[in-house]
This record gives sequence, C-alpha cells and structure tokens, in this order.
Amino acid sequence: MRQESFKLTRKVSTWISTGFLVGVEILFAFLSRIYPQTFVPANMFESLYFSRPIIIFYMIAATATIITMEFQYGTMKQVLYRRYSRGQILVSKWLAVFFYTLYWYVMSTGIALLLKAMLFHHTLSIHQGAGDGMSIFTRGLAISAASLVSLWLLLSVVFLLANLFRNSAAAVSVGIIGYFAAYIVTQLLTILIQKWDWAKWNPVTMTLYPSMMARPGYYQSLLNMQGWQMLLGNFIYIAIFLGIGYYVFNKRNV
Repeated sequence: MRQESFKLTRKVSTWISTGFLVGVEILFAFLSRIYPQTFVPANMFESLYFSRPIIIFYMIAATATIITMEFQYGTMKQVLYRRYSRGQILVSKWLAVFFYTLYWYVMSTGIALLLKAMLFHHTLSIHQGAGDGMSIFTRGLAISAASLVSLWLLLSVVFLLANLFRNSAAAVSVGIIGYFAAYIVTQLLTILIQKWDWAKWNPVTMTLYPSMMARPGYYQSLLNMQGWQMLLGNFIYIAIFLGIGYYVFNKRNV
C-alpha cells in the first residue's frame, strides 16, 4: 500500500488537482459572500463550496487508472514477479484509493472551514440550525460521509470495469459516462419505486444516499427507505462488486 500511495502523491496531477479544487472552493466562497441571495452561505458551506462533484470525477479517474496503467505500460508483470500475490496487489490498490478518497474529503472540509472563518466569521455560525436537530456543520459532515460511501459504491464498479480494459483512457471514459447514466436512471427509478416497491433494492438507488442525508424527510417518503437501509445497501453492493472485481483480477491474463 505504501508504494501505491507513494505513486499517487508523486503524480503531478495530484497537486494540480489539489490547486484546482482549492481554487473552486475559493471562487464559490467569494460568490457566496458577494451574492448571498443566489449562493446562500449556509447551503454553500454544507456543499463544501461545490467540491464534492469534483472529488467524484477525480476519484473515478484515479481508480480507473491505478489498475489499467499497470497493464498498459507492462509494469504488472514486474510486480507479479516479486513476492506479492495478485490478491495482495489488488487489496493494496483498494487501500491506496480509500486513503486517497479520505485525503480529498478531509482537505476540502478543512478549506471550507478556513474560508468560513475568513469570509463569514461574523455572519455565519457552524452551529447554526439546519433542521432535523442538526447544525450546518454536522449536516455537512453527514452529507460528506454519505457521499464518500456512495462514491465507493461507484468506485467498486470502476474497479471492476478497470479489470476489463488495458487502456486507461477507455476505463476513465466508461466510468464518467456511467456516472452520468446512473444519475439519469435514478430520476426514472423514483417513478418506478412509487409503483413497485421492490425496485428500490438496486445499486443505483443506493447512490441517492447523500441526497437522503441532505433532505431526509423528502427522500425517505419518496423511496420508502430509511438512512440505515441505504447505508447497509451500499456496503452490501460495494462488497459484491469488489468481490467480482477480485475474482476477475485473479483470472485476468497478464
């Protein structure tokens, strides 16, 4: 895992992406300061100043390439010639991507707190009520935690798809297209769920977990599900997709 983490931290794209994400948060924080009626400060803080959607795209790209580039450049054979098994290699990549995900969420949360302290010190309190007995800070943390879980559901599918490609660009493209396709499908699923309750037990519905944390009353009645059911469903599907990916990786020709 150390080697995989070292590769990610040494990539120039990691630091360019970090700078870009910080720039986006600063931009939306200033927009919120200048146009508070349009960019409501409390809502923008809860959204970590629009950083979460960007993190999703970053992680799709990182996950798709962490396996495919090994095959694309022929380095997988060199790794396998060492004392490591295929299972150890894949698990190390899972862990590296997991900690890479944590890096983005912790960093974006820290930047959001810093911007709030600098620009909204006297006008916005992190203890301000956000409904359902939560403050804007705890609501933001809950949404981030739910976003991380549902993101890993998506990444478990990307890991699986990455085992089917040898070209990193193809894997990234399929992952991003799949993300947008899933978003469209969720809109249709909410209609089907109203007619057939069993339709809610599918992996695409589980990606609505962050939305449920943001608007619990609305989504609980819309999907006829509780937050703990969404959380459990995410974990089950993550385990299933990672398990299939593990099997495919072990059977794949190098």
